[in-house]
Amino acid sequence: MRTEESCTFCRIVYGSDPAYVVYEDAHSIAFLDRQPAAEGHTLVVPREHARTLLDIDPLNAGALMTSATFVARIIHRAIQPDGMTLKQTNEHAGGQSVFHVHLHLVPRWNGDNVIAPWNAQRADANELALIQSRLLTAVNGN
Repeated sequence: MRTEESCTFCRIVYGSDPAYVVYEDAHSIAFLDRQPAAEGHTLVVPREHARTLLDIDPLNAGALMTSATFVARIIHRAIQPDGMTLKQTNEHAGGQSVFHVHLHLVPRWNGDNVIAPWNAQRADANELALIQSRLLTAVNGN
């Protein structure tokens, strides 16, 4: 299993750094965020080190999401929020601050304004078609 000694989350996975663990299985570990956006804010982390979503093995990514859905249900049962935000970020530009892929489960309450939405605007149909074409070309490896 790949780990990095300098990685905070790898050290939590292997027990050399403390964490408030709420769930763990063979593939993942979930612990409370030390800088929570809301009560119950939990991080779900794969045991094997991968820097970003682009680096994680697809099977490990699937196991990570399985753990996240299980933990989300635990949070819902225990804290009973009105909703939940699942957040995953990549690299500095995406907002990632710990470079070990992870998922944030953030309990939400109506009117909490915890995570402000981005400024979304309807895209032009031609622009969408062009982007779709680029993505489909990438799928086919061209």
